[in-house]
Amino acid sequence: MMKHESYIDACGRTEHKGMPARLRNLKTGEIGTVIQCTGFDIPEAFLVSVGDEVTSWTPEEVEEVTPGE
Repeated sequence: MMKHESYIDACGRTEHKGMPARLRNLKTGEIGTVIQCTGFDIPEAFLVSVGDEVTSWTPEEVEEVTPGE
């Protein structure tokens, strides 16, 4: 589960610094790249690219993937 501070950090890097966060869905094990965040102040969801598909994941479903994973 992603904490609020981590959500804001991942969204800030993705949307303002051109460094998209990579997330792992804890339920499915899929790894995706964040395209956009919804609800910046109150975390709602990440719009995530997984292969050729786009889906949304909630902060409760994910953890950030560290470089090299």
